[in-house]
Amino acid sequence: MTLFSANGRQPLGENHPDFDDLSTLESDLLAAVDGQQVFEERLRSFFRSAIDEVIDTARTGRFLLSDIEKTEKTYLGTKFEILLRDWLQVPRGVVLDLLIGGTEVDVKSTTSGGSGWMIPPEAINRLCILLRVNEDRSTCAVGLARARQAYLRAGENRDKKTSFSTDGRRNIWWMVQDFPYTPNFWTQIDTDLRDKIMSPRGGTERLTILFENCLEMPVSRVLIASIAAQNDFVKRIRKNGGARDNLAPRGIAVLYSEKDRDLMLRLGLSFGSREFVSYRAKNEAEAALLRDAGHID
Repeated sequence: MTLFSANGRQPLGENHPDFDDLSTLESDLLAAVDGQQVFEERLRSFFRSAIDEVIDTARTGRFLLSDIEKTEKTYLGTKFEILLRDWLQVPRGVVLDLLIGGTEVDVKSTTSGGSGWMIPPEAINRLCILLRVNEDRSTCAVGLARARQAYLRAGENRDKKTSFSTDGRRNIWWMVQDFPYTPNFWTQIDTDLRDKIMSPRGGTERLTILFENCLEMPVSRVLIASIAAQNDFVKRIRKNGGARDNLAPRGIAVLYSEKDRDLMLRLGLSFGSREFVSYRAKNEAEAALLRDAGHID
């Protein structure tokens, strides 16, 4: 089976000593997330949501990953692990991060865009899920490996951790490489529009400005909550008092992936899990679809 070949999927050869273990791990992962298409959709939003939660725009006034503290960058790896465990609906292992298919698996991540996964002593010779994030390019990679001693550097840091050597990285089974995830919303607009969105006091007005000016741009549920800056932020979107009251008469639909997935796919939109996208019909057929679904007047 060829999976994500267009996005850099690169399994190991059948004669590789880790082939059976990593093939099984990949199959277990895909089974846990309901297959390839759902995995791809969720992956688009997985890193975005985690990063947006740590940036925490509503309470900190920050907009970029580069704005966070060094200690928060360390915590981000833990955030990825927690969200991955929740996504897969698997328990913690006794020693390592996850228990998948009866096997303990460690989760390692790097946000440097390189291959700086730090492998602790307890993970040596054990299976690992390797996550790589490049926030500047909004691309990610997911790899699987058995962290054999032969694949690791000889040197260790003060915590006895080491990393994969250049030759050792050839033993990684890549599920996906250079896969585009949802970009940081604030990097897609200029500062004038950012100020325009954030200036009003009311969450409904903020979201109206956002959805009207940022058509077809996926926005994470986490970021929507930050922009609305109110406890019941969903109320600021829905009809009967929310942004949809302002937008629907203008022909702008606000679609949500968890409710409107099939419609969004028919419209050819790119989105991830738990993301909002505003959309204006490009022709009468699309307008009819949106009208029939109750999104525009």
